[in-house]
Amino acid sequence: MLVVVSTHTAMNLGGPPLVAVYAVAMACVVLLLPLATDLLRRAPSWVTPSLVLVCLAVLVTVFVRGVPAADAMTLGVGSDRANALDVALTHLAAGLYPYSATTYLQNPITPLPGAFVLAAPWWWVTGTAAWQNVGWTVLLLPVLNGGWRPRPGPTVLWLLTAAGAFEVWREFLVGDDLVTGAVPALAAVVWTLRAADRGSVGALAAAAAALGVTTCTRPHLALVVVIVAVAVGMRAGRRRGLLVGGVAAMAWAVLIVPFLVGGVARFSPLHVAAKVTGERGLSAGIVVIALGAALLLAGALWRFGPSSDEAVGWFCAVVLFAPSVLSMARSLLETGAVWDADLTLGAVAVPFAVWALAVRDRVPSTLAREEPVVLPA
Repeated sequence: MLVVVSTHTAMNLGGPPLVAVYAVAMACVVLLLPLATDLLRRAPSWVTPSLVLVCLAVLVTVFVRGVPAADAMTLGVGSDRANALDVALTHLAAGLYPYSATTYLQNPITPLPGAFVLAAPWWWVTGTAAWQNVGWTVLLLPVLNGGWRPRPGPTVLWLLTAAGAFEVWREFLVGDDLVTGAVPALAAVVWTLRAADRGSVGALAAAAAALGVTTCTRPHLALVVVIVAVAVGMRAGRRRGLLVGGVAAMAWAVLIVPFLVGGVARFSPLHVAAKVTGERGLSAGIVVIALGAALLLAGALWRFGPSSDEAVGWFCAVVLFAPSVLSMARSLLETGAVWDADLTLGAVAVPFAVWALAVRDRVPSTLAREEPVVLPA
């Protein structure tokens, strides 16, 4: 996934030869992951946190030197996505409708309202929403480790994600949030699964609300809510699965419905459909694709039913990576090549795939709760 979402950046830097070299290099890195994990496990205890600190220092330095100030963007400089959040939050703070504005590239504002909620604290403190890149990158590490204590395996995966992908480096240079923006949603997924296992209805409802807010950033993240609700239903009972789905859906409604007052036509997030179909808004193409995706997901959930953390992670990663596949298919049909396709659309799948790898060796919670054995008298 890191190779695919980095293809566009590699093409801009060096064309197809660099794409091939990068793909081979990443394949070698993946093959060496077990060796790197073993070396880190054998190393002194200070090595792992030291590597994390060095990586963070480099990323912050790249970010500070690369991302322009919110009021200093010119054509070709900075991130249109980060600027969309800055412009929208500025309009909201002034009591204006955020989706009536455009970015500095004159593009419509396409993030869903949940993205405003997540970006608002960073924008208010620093002046630009792009700083959330740093915060969410830090958050990914304890999510992968299952706590604040770094473990060798998950830490190696985090280092690979944070420092090994062209797309991640590009995002840090310009302020994009395609990879890091999915981390809060992943954290909410983990929280929801843990709350379902521990049996507290109040905690589960709170986690489901967080799941709704953090997934209400891009339209296809709604599929994550469906997957998690099904997983909770399998692990903790149908009622709790319905609770998760219902509360998360309510959070989506609370966030989106106020922005639909006055008509759907001016709700510019619908324009993001052009990334896949070439047509903006609710076209027949995007409706067919959405219905097809829903049917495929329903069939896969019925057939396989994700109950373990790893299965949930891979299910989420696959459905979130689908826009890249669709964009690739459209580019192949129209031009016979994939080089001009925007394959970064599936970057939100990366944190979920990495988390699935990080929890691969854990015992699924449903298997861990064994029924007591009653011996005959």
